[in-house]
Amino acid sequence: MTQFLGRAKISANGKTIETAPGASLDLGGVKNNTVVTGSKIGRAEELVPSVINCTTSLEAGMSLEDLRNLKDATVMFECDTGQSYVIRNAFRTDTTTLKDGAGGEVTLVINGDPAEELL
Repeated sequence: MTQFLGRAKISANGKTIETAPGASLDLGGVKNNTVVTGSKIGRAEELVPSVINCTTSLEAGMSLEDLRNLKDATVMFECDTGQSYVIRNAFRTDTTTLKDGAGGEVTLVINGDPAEELL
């Protein structure tokens, strides 16, 4: 039976970030932008960062400082289907927002070098 992605595990500098379902990874890398000049259509390359969007929850005894100060990190995005991606020089973007109720939801956006698939 074929297995499809159901869960992802995210870790930063070897420490697991417990995330809610729905975490996403944009691999980043080279993006092709359309360029039109006269009657020619071409492309121009642009390097874009990888992006992880995920939600974690505040639990008793947890400090948000490690997440708030995340920079120059090595981040792993591991799929339950066997694929693993590493993002080097990763850092948290946006501010760290904590929401009461619903498990103390904390939304994280992490950027870094283009993701590399580990084979």
